[in-house]
Amino acid sequence: MKNDVSINMYKGLASYFLPDGVLEYFDVVDFAEVPNPEDNLYHNILHLYLDERDNRPEEMSSAKPNGFTEESHILDFPVRDRKTILHVRRRRWTTADGHNYIVPLESIVHAQTQYSKEFALFLKAADGQ
Repeated sequence: MKNDVSINMYKGLASYFLPDGVLEYFDVVDFAEVPNPEDNLYHNILHLYLDERDNRPEEMSSAKPNGFTEESHILDFPVRDRKTILHVRRRRWTTADGHNYIVPLESIVHAQTQYSKEFALFLKAADGQ
């Protein structure tokens, strides 16, 4: 029982640091903070590692897991004066007929950027566009 409370507390805290909806599709599997001596603005980088959950639709329940895609890097809002990079891995599935498949989901990256939607829209508004 106490472990469930701890997990819910961590998920609650993570929801404040991640773009809206990310925790519906992904689990935080690791994080790391590393020095960033070349940057005068952000002296550290926060790396958050996210793996896609099993979000298969009902019609794909017979598909077999086939690992993860290569991770994508998404720049997000700075967190507590730390540059933030999301490392995202999507699940791959193999259907009974041998086709590889990735479950489609709403994009968490803004079109033609490597920024989260919220961060890209923030930058656009800050630039007066």
